[in-house]
Amino acid sequence: MTRYSGPAVTGTEQDINFDGRYTVADMPGVAFWLHGWAMEMTQESWALDCDDTSPGHEHDDACYLYDEPELIPDLTRVRAVMVGDDREHIVDITDLAEVTEDDYCAGCGQTGCRADGRP
Repeated sequence: MTRYSGPAVTGTEQDINFDGRYTVADMPGVAFWLHGWAMEMTQESWALDCDDTSPGHEHDDACYLYDEPELIPDLTRVRAVMVGDDREHIVDITDLAEVTEDDYCAGCGQTGCRADGRP
């Protein structure tokens, strides 16, 4: 887990505090918690790996290596969930601004709301 170490607006994977709460630039007025990195699927590929180019062996299936697709983390985006909700949103990390506990309602997630009883 990486810890937040910079100013309110983050921009690199080293700045992400997965224990913190954030607002998102294009969804103002509500706090989000981070569920993890967004994931992306790599492309499958075939690579020619054959030293035998003699006649009849140019297209031998044994000469190809298969690179299977896999899920890898995208360190430019996170899976963010609105406080008080359960739907994930994929968010660019440059659109995040960390907020304090006093900036949002722990029940509904709205920034500025005090329905949770906090002062």
